Amino acid sequence: MAGQITLVINGGRVTATAGQTLLDAGLAGGRLIPHDCASGQCDTCRVRIHSGAVDDAGTRIGDTVLACRARLTSETVIEFDEVPDCVRRSGTVDSVVALTPEIVEVTVALRKRLAYLPGQYVRVAFAGLPPRDYSPSLRADGSGELNELIFQIRRQAGGTVSPLLGGQIGPGTAVKVEGPFGHAFHRLGRGRLVVVASGVGWAPAWAVARASRLREPERDLVVIAGARHPHNLYMRPSLDWLRARGATVILTCSGNNPPDDARPGRPTLHLPMLNASDTVVTAGSPEMVAAVQFLAAAAGATCYADPFYAAARTAAAGDAPDMNFFQRFLQRVSGNQKSKTERLA
Repeated sequence: MAGQITLVINGGRVTATAGQTLLDAGLAGGRLIPHDCASGQCDTCRVRIHSGAVDDAGTRIGDTVLACRARLTSETVIEFDEVPDCVRRSGTVDSVVALTPEIVEVTVALRKRLAYLPGQYVRVAFAGLPPRDYSPSLRADGSGELNELIFQIRRQAGGTVSPLLGGQIGPGTAVKVEGPFGHAFHRLGRGRLVVVASGVGWAPAWAVARASRLREPERDLVVIAGARHPHNLYMRPSLDWLRARGATVILTCSGNNPPDDARPGRPTLHLPMLNASDTVVTAGSPEMVAAVQFLAAAAGATCYADPFYAAARTAAAGDAPDMNFFQRFLQRVSGNQKSKTERLA
């Protein structure tokens, strides 16, 4: 596949070589495509194929592919949503507040603001510890300062970082932050927005749902959130805020003895009937996210997904991530979607 071909990225033309990945071709031509892991796992670099053809390397979902894996085979025009530039910031932990016996809210005060879109994630390194990915959110009352990053983090048993929150990691701990990353952020739209979250996937889901209510108050909004254990249903005050502003809100609990205000079962059991005009944003456990993607693909709905994994990404840059049945199914369905990550322990 030798030879020079043209690649157009968001209207900018570069000369590339057949066989290059879209990401490498863009970088070589001075056109940066937003990316993070560059190994096909985070989904930050998902782009739309406007015209032309590529070797999608098994990453195609609808008219989108992953730029870090898809390779050029002919003249191609691609597009991606513009996002804030990836930057590095430093700061300190301002507070660590227990929301439940397992989930804490960590507020980081930055020396300089970091711009991000609601639903994106950042890489956080507490002093002396390996970096982890977390989604900035808002407090239950919607508060948060411009120079603050607020994270809702579940302490992972046996984890390297999260069990230290509130102990070794406390007020005054130095923090370095890099980002933003991710593709599952709030976008303005006309069709119904359906937000589905499990566990601390509520962090990006709350950011997306609140942004939608404030920026497009007339848009139909359905929010489904839940947890396995009743004591981790920390999202009630945020759901009350959304409900008071016209959103359809459903609280679920998949464990034993669900409380009276929660429907039994997983969030996917309570999804409304989806259609092609819907936009779905989902975050939380990989299994739940994959099930939502499956249902969205079957309905032809656009889906932006953020599966949370409990362990650091371990695949080498050249390795394709393992796929479950739902992900393989999505590749065969002419649809739309995207995917990405329980923030790391």
